[in-house]
Amino acid sequence: MNRLLSIFGKRIVREKLKSLQELYGIEVVEVNAAYSSQECSSCGYVDKQNRKSTPEFECQACGRRANAQVNAAQNLLRRRSVGEIKVRTPKKQVLKMLVERHLERTKGCHSAPLEVLKGNPYYRDFLDWLSRPLECDKPL
Repeated sequence: MNRLLSIFGKRIVREKLKSLQELYGIEVVEVNAAYSSQECSSCGYVDKQNRKSTPEFECQACGRRANAQVNAAQNLLRRRSVGEIKVRTPKKQVLKMLVERHLERTKGCHSAPLEVLKGNPYYRDFLDWLSRPLECDKPL
């Protein structure tokens, strides 16, 4: 019964969005919402601890504080424009892509403290990357 109600609800929502799109010319785009409420829209750090409560978001890496829904909406907007994460991409692969993107973007020099990254289970598979010497640690 739950599956039938779920399918029915999605169909109604899609039909309503389609009618709004035709009536007002609104562009409707589907995006994968996996981990959007746990990812910082500023630095890209993903952690369960970032989402303290329903309305509060505080990044454990950069300290950014925001409304959780606004932060998630900014992440979804970026995902829509980048298009790297598809709607049907499995959650595990989405998480891997987000962690890799965060580590690549920061290159470790402007990343979260090493203790924070090592304590995050999402970064467990990347511990070998975290143990390498950082580019910013090398002498000029």
